[in-house]
Amino acid sequence: MKYIALLLFVFSLQVSAQSSMRRCTLLPVTDSVGGAIGFKVFEEVEEGLKKSNWCTYVSNSSLIHIFSRYRENLPQYLKQKEVLRTVAEKLQVGSIIRVALVNEINGVEIQLEVHGEDGEDIYFGEKTLVNTDEIETISQTIKNWLDTYSKTIPYDAKINGILGDQITLDVGKGYPIQVGQSFIVKRPVVKKKHPLLKKIVDWETEVLAEGKVFNISDNQALGMVKVYKSDKKLLAGDWVRLETFKSDAFSDEKIDEKKEEEPGKLGIVTVALFGSSSSVDTSTPTGSKRVSGNLFGFDFRGEGWITRQYFAALEVARSIGKLSEVSGNPEKSSTNAQFGVFKLTGGYKYLPIGFFYGPQIDIYGGYANYVFDLDYSAADGFGKGNISGILLGVAANIPVNREYRFIVQADFLPFPSFADSDDIYGSASSVSALDLEIGVKYQYTPRMTLDGSIETLAAKAKFDGEYKEISYHDNIKLKFGASFNY
Repeated sequence: MKYIALLLFVFSLQVSAQSSMRRCTLLPVTDSVGGAIGFKVFEEVEEGLKKSNWCTYVSNSSLIHIFSRYRENLPQYLKQKEVLRTVAEKLQVGSIIRVALVNEINGVEIQLEVHGEDGEDIYFGEKTLVNTDEIETISQTIKNWLDTYSKTIPYDAKINGILGDQITLDVGKGYPIQVGQSFIVKRPVVKKKHPLLKKIVDWETEVLAEGKVFNISDNQALGMVKVYKSDKKLLAGDWVRLETFKSDAFSDEKIDEKKEEEPGKLGIVTVALFGSSSSVDTSTPTGSKRVSGNLFGFDFRGEGWITRQYFAALEVARSIGKLSEVSGNPEKSSTNAQFGVFKLTGGYKYLPIGFFYGPQIDIYGGYANYVFDLDYSAADGFGKGNISGILLGVAANIPVNREYRFIVQADFLPFPSFADSDDIYGSASSVSALDLEIGVKYQYTPRMTLDGSIETLAAKAKFDGEYKEISYHDNIKLKFGASFNY
């Protein structure tokens, strides 16, 4: 977790401290008949909020045990600004809906207020007397009011992440937003309250920028700022108002062009060539020996996205070359070498701003097999061996700007095993393998990046017999290749 925090700090991602009014929760509905009406009304209204597209509904179930302590005085308790502020903080919501039902002789009085996250501001309030206690009638009245309230929210979305000219927008699930839709970024300057009712009646704002939406996913959208109207820097929490979408703005030809510009959505294939400075060290009955040289090979990696955040990957690499004597006077002054890598992994992709355009942190695990094949020489401890086992790793892909991304990856085998095909060493007492890589990606086209990286591999096995140790190193491996979205 420390590494993740460091990477996010380097990226300097801005996170809003204010929750959106389009994130809402419904407090327990109180009544004057011991909850006989309130509980059923709560269920009806909550179900409507879950299906609505103006609000991302957050259940208060995690706080229900707290509410239950104040059952006798719950209506008064839910009016306290400290309580409302705590609810907003715990649930990260910007609209707190409070409903109170009061039974009268000739019907039920319905009271509704929508509070802001500070517990003080009242964004919306209504009260009426209905001459029935039917659950459906009461619930529908509240739903109609909330629909009216949704139209008074002074923005369609809030900025919750910024990367250069790209911004991520927090929108309600299913909110009517479309790719290509224009937007205006505003910042609230002054909020005006009704002098008697204390409700927010108006907002003064200043226009900061204009742009267009170019990607949508779940409760978020990705926008590109085209024009800045102010010298003020955009901040997380700024408001975004969507313009009326013009369906004729994109002809079939432009749509086809746009599809060509969009990255793939199924996965990534990476192909690279590399050269490495490699070495092998052995500890034999006749002393320690070392050979080194240059190997050349290829690396193939395919990654498929199972869902938005889960992936599976396959990596295969192979290199060949010749290693020559460095020290120890081995019987073979040079030996042919073939190194191979096989990794089958799967994991979770953490996207801090919700899109692949932003930073990515992969946490993964699987199986790995490293093969090291040298010309056979028992006296030198040379032969064919492999180190394999469960693999664990973490990788980060951080944008530096719109064209370049910084990548870093580290994986290791926590409980590896060593197999000696030529039966020179026997059973190993301890085995280790660590693979590190750091590099840069250049966005050559929307579907293709040019990649360059430096990788190092260290694998070692120790024994209790006459042959004490063998270690394999790709000391410096320079990789150049390309990645393709599909």
